[in-house]
Amino acid sequence: MLKRVAVVILASFFVACSLAETKIYSLYVPRDQAAGDTRAALSLAIHIDSPRYLAQPYIAYRNSPYQLTISKYSKWDASPGDIVKDVLRDAFSSSGPFRDVRLSHAVPTGFYLLSVNLKKFELLETAEGPFGEMEFDAVLFSPDNKEIYHRTISKRPKLDDKTFVSLAKGLSKGLAEGVNEVKSGIAGAVPAL
Repeated sequence: MLKRVAVVILASFFVACSLAETKIYSLYVPRDQAAGDTRAALSLAIHIDSPRYLAQPYIAYRNSPYQLTISKYSKWDASPGDIVKDVLRDAFSSSGPFRDVRLSHAVPTGFYLLSVNLKKFELLETAEGPFGEMEFDAVLFSPDNKEIYHRTISKRPKLDDKTFVSLAKGLSKGLAEGVNEVKSGIAGAVPAL
């Protein structure tokens, strides 16, 4: 009996030691440092929609247009939807026409709404090599619910290799470029006070 218990404990130990470790990756998007606060007294609510696989933190990679694989042991430090939402909030909080920026499902009265539909945030393997692929639609609605800005952002940075570290670097760069495009487009669309 004691021998069986020892074998079970030893087998459990070997199984536990053989499990793959979970690796967590994060994006780095530098913040704009505003010189002075010259923003108008406008308010912005940001809302993100995404497919189910982008609402979880696991890293997705695509080997073909027909197959999407979710990594079991590698993930982002937050879901891609939350990453994009936080980068947008930080970008609009630091500069631009909005003084009050909130992440919200419900839009408070008098707020502009930036509705973002995140479509892709993944590693893409092609015959030309690995790419990071990110795509989202950004639509800005005025406080009276009129669409005043709409843009589809699609970035596909070439990666140095197929590692998730390279993916994090590529998507960081692509996300920074995409957010800057949205910021400048919205700055031109929002009426100056």
